[in-house]
Amino acid sequence: MTTTTLDYRQFNQLLKTHQIGLNAAELHGFLSGLLCGGGQKANWKSLTYQFTNEGHAYPTDVMQKVEQLYQEIDDSLSDEEHFSFEIWLDESNQFNRADSLSDWTNHFLLGLGLARPQLEQDDDEVQEAVADLNDIARLGYEEGDDAEELDVALTEISEYLQTIAMFFYSSFNQKMPVDTRVLH
Repeated sequence: MTTTTLDYRQFNQLLKTHQIGLNAAELHGFLSGLLCGGGQKANWKSLTYQFTNEGHAYPTDVMQKVEQLYQEIDDSLSDEEHFSFEIWLDESNQFNRADSLSDWTNHFLLGLGLARPQLEQDDDEVQEAVADLNDIARLGYEEGDDAEELDVALTEISEYLQTIAMFFYSSFNQKMPVDTRVLH
């Protein structure tokens, strides 16, 4: 099982310190979307700069952590033996968790759309998952909502998002079969 060596709060603070215009949940969602969409491994850095930092490269110390995060996401998604992919959320309280769940989902959709620009042409199962993601991205809460009920709902939604991410990853990152034909 892949265990992250990165800490959400420290990573979030690093982004704030360097005035990167998104939080750790958003960046994790974006990178996850790129990977789940089937590739973009050759140009993921330039897409990240373009869509998360107005086209500017990240400072070296930030980029080292972003590269580490990218690799950990890729490793966890490709680990077929263990269901080790986890979504990074602000767990400080249920309301922050709900906000970061929406942030993660919005940026996951952005990364997914960049990786698969023709996503709307995929099969019905993909379309249904995208529709669910759009609904989740718009979820809200009321300040008076019961914190326990919200926590249970957020856990269920997070688990569903993990399942959707794994579905996209397995659908769009299929290994190409090896051609064993002998050509003369």
